[in-house]
Amino acid sequence: MKIRTQLLVMATAVLLPVIAATSWGLEKIREGERQAALRGLRETVRATALIVDREVQGSITGLKVVGHSRHLETGDFAAFYLQAEVMNQLPDVWTLLLDDTGRQVLNTVVPFGTPPPVVVAREHVQKVIRTQAPLVTDVFAGPVTGRMLTTLYAPVSARGGKKFVVAQAFSVDYWKRKALQRDLPADWVVAVIDRQGNFISRSHRSNELLGKPARAELVAAAAQARDGLIRHSTIEGVDSYDAFAHSSLTGWTVAIAAPVATIEAAAERAMRVALAGMVAAMGIAAIAVLVFGRSFIRAIESASRSARLLGHGHRPVLVKTSIDEIGELNRSLQDASHLLQIERQSRQAAETEREQLLANETSAREAAQAQNIAKDEFLAMLGHELRNPLAAIAGATQLLQKKGHDQGLSARCVAIISRQNQHLSHIVNDLLDVSRLMAGKITLDKAPLELAETAMRCIDALRLTERASAHGIAVDASPVWVAADRVRLDQILNNLLTNALKFSPPGAEIRVAVGEQAGRAVVSVTDAGIGMAADLLESVFEPFVQGPAPLNRLQSGLGIGLALVRRLVQLHGGDVSAFSEGANRGSVFSFWLPSVAAQPAADADEAAPFSGQLKLVYVEDNQDARMALGELLRFSGCDVIEIEDGGSTLPAVLAAQPDVVLMDIGLPDISGYEVARRLRAEPLVRGIPLIALTGYGQMSDRMAATAAGFDAHLVKPVDPDVLMRTIDAVVRGARPSKAGADSFSPAAAGGSA
Repeated sequence: MKIRTQLLVMATAVLLPVIAATSWGLEKIREGERQAALRGLRETVRATALIVDREVQGSITGLKVVGHSRHLETGDFAAFYLQAEVMNQLPDVWTLLLDDTGRQVLNTVVPFGTPPPVVVAREHVQKVIRTQAPLVTDVFAGPVTGRMLTTLYAPVSARGGKKFVVAQAFSVDYWKRKALQRDLPADWVVAVIDRQGNFISRSHRSNELLGKPARAELVAAAAQARDGLIRHSTIEGVDSYDAFAHSSLTGWTVAIAAPVATIEAAAERAMRVALAGMVAAMGIAAIAVLVFGRSFIRAIESASRSARLLGHGHRPVLVKTSIDEIGELNRSLQDASHLLQIERQSRQAAETEREQLLANETSAREAAQAQNIAKDEFLAMLGHELRNPLAAIAGATQLLQKKGHDQGLSARCVAIISRQNQHLSHIVNDLLDVSRLMAGKITLDKAPLELAETAMRCIDALRLTERASAHGIAVDASPVWVAADRVRLDQILNNLLTNALKFSPPGAEIRVAVGEQAGRAVVSVTDAGIGMAADLLESVFEPFVQGPAPLNRLQSGLGIGLALVRRLVQLHGGDVSAFSEGANRGSVFSFWLPSVAAQPAADADEAAPFSGQLKLVYVEDNQDARMALGELLRFSGCDVIEIEDGGSTLPAVLAAQPDVVLMDIGLPDISGYEVARRLRAEPLVRGIPLIALTGYGQMSDRMAATAAGFDAHLVKPVDPDVLMRTIDAVVRGARPSKAGADSFSPAAAGGSA
């Protein structure tokens, strides 16, 4: 077959079906665009109806809240006026109170005490009282303001059976501002129509048509269906598609009319664009046919040139053709070209792999650099946090070493050392807890606890500190029981309260709420501080994440307290959340734990402390630590025998027969574990309680202490109150009580902290 004949057959085969399909496709495009525009119109009117419902629902909620005012119970209408006035959005929205006869008791659009109008809303008020359901009126002229408005009524019951109705009046300007969308085409008409078919608001000729009837065909269609679409002439005489939908809370009709010309214009534009595209495609196809025709003629010459290029190691430029001889030659050239292509692809793959390795190396280097920066920033912050209390302790110590100072200065220095020592302990404990949490090595010693009592105890202790001295802490707590680790629960509450105090200005109030919701014990801590941005809310519970530092840089922290809170709450089977409306709007931190049934009160005899002076052997190789804690124990009424190594412990215990032995683990000669095993092996002293007081605080360390024979395990530095409770608990557990010999759990005295 000749080349020109092939071109003619190809052009005919391509163009005829394309022309037929184009005509059918263009009509489908036009109809599809029209239907899409109408669907958009209906979706817009439904969205507008939802806007109306949202505003009405918000008002209903607000009226219910103000309806529960205690001032209605007491009859203090002046105070109630001030509360109701808060809900106003003057000049378009105001609040009223009506009695069961429909007479206005007060109207916040006028000053309190203004005589009410003669006109009463008896019918509406009695219907609301009878049905105990909110009622929305149609548009009418207000008796006080004379403005066109609608009113929402809601029932209220006061003490003694007195019936009231609270209401909100909405001017038509309010609905025009809320319901009439601003981003619609200028020739679209948006209207809100009441149940009587009268306009509440309209985007065109609003003042002229307010309160007047809408088109009869639209009112009739809206009476037959919740939503729909009709085609009719608007009041202006414009042929339009009119979509309508009902507001479910008010029964009003929201309608949006779009001129038919506008809707059809979009479809026509789409069809013209598609037609232009089809014509362009066909033109391109015709040009392509001409180009390919010429290429056929050049095929023979190009095949010869390609063979020469291939012989010189270059890629041949092949032209496909239906001529058999040329086709056979091209296939041979293609086979040779394929082999060359494989070789080039292998080379390119190697190059790509090299580039990928380089990219991976660059990415790893950048990640390592980022980690180094993060490490340096954390170490710098840690150094800052440690240097501040150390500097304060050093300064106070130097002052105490000076001669000639008075008792008041000594007391202040001691207070500084104590306070900064607690701060250092808190930093170290938080760092260790974060490490244990990340390694999954923290276990809980759960017991039934009354959450409100626990929270009050933490708050009372915090109120005595300097940090809380400039703030108020308000508590709203209801009894609720949980199964929790007391020490960890204290840690959660203290971290949340400390965080709230840290980021609140002096004089601000911290609000704490404790209660039960849907089977959960819920605690929330609300502050009026610097608040949080949205991006910080997403990561505030991640380790080392902090918001902007407060003005007092000394209280910035390491960014691990909230991370501890989240993980500890999750270990208890609960969860934690944070909320803020933005910068300088305060923050709310909340957590919940599964609640349990209330527990019976504990036997008072079981909790009674051991009476009488305790004899105690204290084993510690560090002279300063031994002297300080030994004096503290003597101050607490204990008879203390100090031992500095493990080898001297057994003879001392045999000679003294103490009530309890307090022992360090890391002794210079033999370990505290070995000393404990020797004491337990000696019949004369094996019943004496043993307490491990050590810097080793991992779960494996506590297990090793238990295995060696210790009754309790405390981590340095220990709180003196926790130490005394632990000593009292182990002594009571080792001596007979009314019920016989009690076993001792270290968690009962805080020893598992």
